[in-house]
Amino acid sequence: MKNYFLPIIFFQLVIITYLSFILVDVRWEIRSSFKVQEALVAQNQELENLYYQLLTEEFFLNSPARIEKKAKEDLGMIKVRPKKVK
Repeated sequence: MKNYFLPIIFFQLVIITYLSFILVDVRWEIRSSFKVQEALVAQNQELENLYYQLLTEEFFLNSPARIEKKAKEDLGMIKVRPKKVK
């Protein structure tokens, strides 16, 4: 009867050991995935901040008041009043 149980116990121990290694590997993968996710979230936040800075700069550079000021100061343009047509 003992000879019958010995291979079964050995097989169970091998399976338990194998599953333990798989469990450790899965936990390591999960931990590394969380680290990658944290890095991506931080990078995404930086990119959003940069996007909003660029958007603000675009609005500033395209403002009509700034364009008019540059046209008057740098290019010497003047505003012409329309002539009345009779």
